[in-house]
Amino acid sequence: MIKKQQLLKAISYRLYSSVITFLISYLFTGNLVVSLSIGLVDSVVKIFSYYAFDEIWAALTGFKVQPAVVFLTGLSGSGKTTIARDVIEKLKKKGQAPILLDGDEIRNAIKLTGFDEESRKRHNLNVGYMASLLEGQGKIVIVSLISPYDDIRQQIRGMCKKFIEVYVNTDIKVCMERDPKGMYKKALAGEIKDFTGVSAPYYPPQDPEIILDTATMNIKECTTKIINTLKK
Repeated sequence: MIKKQQLLKAISYRLYSSVITFLISYLFTGNLVVSLSIGLVDSVVKIFSYYAFDEIWAALTGFKVQPAVVFLTGLSGSGKTTIARDVIEKLKKKGQAPILLDGDEIRNAIKLTGFDEESRKRHNLNVGYMASLLEGQGKIVIVSLISPYDDIRQQIRGMCKKFIEVYVNTDIKVCMERDPKGMYKKALAGEIKDFTGVSAPYYPPQDPEIILDTATMNIKECTTKIINTLKK
């Protein structure tokens, strides 16, 4: 669908441009046949040049990816968002225009969901639906979300055409040691209820496309693994 729209846009623009080329040619040559020929050749060549630009660019740079949803799931403090942001930056440097959907940022913006099981599931499905819509518009979407329920992740997978599940499998002890927001400390003290990994369950993916452990892998290794999978 996206390619058809691109082709129609290319044809429309080139027809308009070729009319201008024809008029300029006629002003210089005064010959109707020659001017029409120049306009026609200009139109045909540039239509296919415009349409094939992405393919040519991919051939020159060696980098081509299809729209996809990269879904990073794991405990708080596992490194999901750090990896997601690095993937975004690397893709931008390669001429892509990826979109990041961060669960915490979306919660802060909407402020309508709680942390009980039902609210979490609804929130996760909403984020997944947003990701699938963006993928349908031809985007590469990077999602960073704890998303503790495997059944919900499978529902989100079903919404997407190309779904890459990334399990950031960092040991909870490492996550607790990092604890950048002090959330584990509060959860262990009973100040936070329904905290994943402490007072609420996390169900690991059964068959993710990628498994990462930020305790043993650096960010570059994690990012490279995701981008290489995107290129397949």
